[in-house]
Amino acid sequence: MGKGDRDSDAFWARWREQCPVTEKVTYLNCGTLGPTLRGVAETVERLRGEWMAAGPGANLGVAGANGYFDMMATQDRARKVLADWLKTDPRSVALTGNATDGINFALTSFAWQAGDRILTTTDEHGALIFPLERLKALYGVAVDTVDFPPAGGEKDWAREIQRLLTPRTRLLALSSVSHQTGVAIDLSRILKVLDMAAVWILVDGSHAAGTRWPLLVPGVDFYVFPGHKWLFGPAGSGVLWVSPRALAELDGPQAGAPMISAEDGRPLGRDGAWRYEYGTRDWTVTAGLAAAVIFRQQWDEATIMRHYEEVGEAFRTGFGQAGQPKLTGSGPLLHVVMDDPGRVARQVWDQARMIVKPDGSGIRISLPPWLTPEEGAAAGRTLAGCAS
Repeated sequence: MGKGDRDSDAFWARWREQCPVTEKVTYLNCGTLGPTLRGVAETVERLRGEWMAAGPGANLGVAGANGYFDMMATQDRARKVLADWLKTDPRSVALTGNATDGINFALTSFAWQAGDRILTTTDEHGALIFPLERLKALYGVAVDTVDFPPAGGEKDWAREIQRLLTPRTRLLALSSVSHQTGVAIDLSRILKVLDMAAVWILVDGSHAAGTRWPLLVPGVDFYVFPGHKWLFGPAGSGVLWVSPRALAELDGPQAGAPMISAEDGRPLGRDGAWRYEYGTRDWTVTAGLAAAVIFRQQWDEATIMRHYEEVGEAFRTGFGQAGQPKLTGSGPLLHVVMDDPGRVARQVWDQARMIVKPDGSGIRISLPPWLTPEEGAAAGRTLAGCAS
């Protein structure tokens, strides 16, 4: 099956066979934790077994005891796979444990001082909110907030951001897709309007990586995402992308055993994003994330994005709008505002073995790539029936 070929059952079947959970339930909560692809789990287990048998911590000078270097080589290959997918330089890719890791690493790249300001939005996840609160407590940094923009409202929103910027604003930190409403913003459109030369930009791409394309936009300095949501990689995997400007001008306080070349054992120093990979890590998980990306590269990103738009529109059609609760978001991440979302979530489980995510204001729907448009429409009808 070639890239771009989606007009056959093979597309759905390939995704579905990789996700055993589909055999028992309709899983619509990838935005919290995506099922780990079967091939990814097998890759992690196989590599861990091989490394344990080889003696991963064996003396590096002993012929044949190359477990440690094999691990580092695997990590290097994973970085290159991710860089190829992102269309970027491997030097800008740091392999992390999740998006929260990346956010904290990015934030500690700055020498904060009392009175510095950070601008963020009202829709951010705790993975960003709590590190910002920590900066307030430790350094006296002020955190300003702006409402997340409505769909298509980037132009007016950019003007509001411009109004809130001060001479002490050092960082704009925000998500590109709201984890609450599913609304996505056009970062390139915003950055064209804003004059951000003096302000660094950190983007949480937790709900964009795997559902939007392209991800990296000129003008962004840090871009983070986990492997366990929309990429269907293992928990404990993630990426921090660092711009060339940030690599050249910023250097956070973290330090530890340096990243080492798998070719000759030479320390690579701090001139690349691997400066954030200090210390021993689980290379098997990193290899698993690379395997997940390699699997999705059977199809081009435009093909996957078209599918997400189709299945999202099908869900909307099945759900209906007149007389129904408000539905926001686009593509595969949608949100329905309703009262008593816990009751509705239990009801769709009891009636259809469908897993959704209730929150404080409604229910979030994550439509996976193995769902056909017909199944998306059926899921919309089920939720509409329970919500009414």
